[in-house]
Amino acid sequence: MRIPIPPEVVPLARLSPSQYEVGRVCKARLAWTSAGRRNEMPDHPKALLGTCFHAVVEAAASGRLSAKNEELTAVTTRDLFDQIATAVYGRAHPLLRAKYQSVGVLPYYYLFRERAVLMARRVADGRRPPSAPATSAGRAAPPLALVETALTSRDGLLSGRPDYVDLQAREIVDYKTGAAADDATIMSPAEARQLRLYVHLALENAFSVSRGVIVRPGGRRVEAAVTKTEADAEGRQAREVLEHFNQLAGRTFEVIAEPSAEACKFCPCVPFCDTFWRVATSAWLEECGAHVEGRITAITESQVQKIRVLTFHLDVTRGTVDAQRAFIEQVPEPWITIGGNPPPKTGELLRVVYGHANLPSAAPVIRVNRTLTSIWTVSN
Repeated sequence: MRIPIPPEVVPLARLSPSQYEVGRVCKARLAWTSAGRRNEMPDHPKALLGTCFHAVVEAAASGRLSAKNEELTAVTTRDLFDQIATAVYGRAHPLLRAKYQSVGVLPYYYLFRERAVLMARRVADGRRPPSAPATSAGRAAPPLALVETALTSRDGLLSGRPDYVDLQAREIVDYKTGAAADDATIMSPAEARQLRLYVHLALENAFSVSRGVIVRPGGRRVEAAVTKTEADAEGRQAREVLEHFNQLAGRTFEVIAEPSAEACKFCPCVPFCDTFWRVATSAWLEECGAHVEGRITAITESQVQKIRVLTFHLDVTRGTVDAQRAFIEQVPEPWITIGGNPPPKTGELLRVVYGHANLPSAAPVIRVNRTLTSIWTVSN
């Protein structure tokens, strides 16, 4: 595969909570998130399954999965998850589909599905009607809950869709598909910022809320009170990020990139971010992963389980692996011939992202990871 062209930096009309979090650490990544051709980069399988999880929970919160029979509800939920997953998988990047020949073999597929069943049941059991009945005067009463409802600030600069807003409990609920990085009982700073911004948006729309809730797999709740002062302060910071980004409009992707080991961790822009390759060092390896750019000096072929695999011998030029030479071992040919592209040739420049480096070694072996690794040819 050849690396895609970085997106142009164009101004944004408004900022979402997820874009706010991205823009805090790297404006170039925000440009990709807002204007990049997303279909040119493979998603993480968990991101695909997370989309399915949220769609199922939304269906439960809106009342579309309610049933008196728990077994029937579980079957219906699994069927819905499978239908959504099949559709999302069909639109996924060809590399993901080359690695995983069917949707059911995605890593943790059935775990995510059962988590969706469990969460959907909890949400359906505790669900309040999305709106109250009409008043005696015939006017519609205020809603009791909002499900995946778009909320926009009064000035139009901020917008978001919280998973569930319980207006009777005065709380905003965000459902997570995975545990927090360190302690599932603690709200991460990023989660807290997101919830404060959602509270700000709710208050801007005259919905009285004062608490943010993270619901983890299995139903564990992590809560935090949010004052209007805290919510408004987060709103101001989000507007500052938006204003700063829009001031950069017209500059190049490389100029506005802000690479660091923390900012580039799991960043989808690594393959085509020349600024990353210019400044990354081996000190980033542990936090950011093994990324190698190098000129192909030789290619060896073999067969593994009837699949043709290629090992690339590289003269390393840049990356997070401190070596002059490296071997990219046993790359399945279907991973690098997506769309009928020919395999890389000797003399071409290759970028390998999110491999596993066998260190220490003067010429380390970089092993590919089916979940994360991608191989890219750099245009001369």
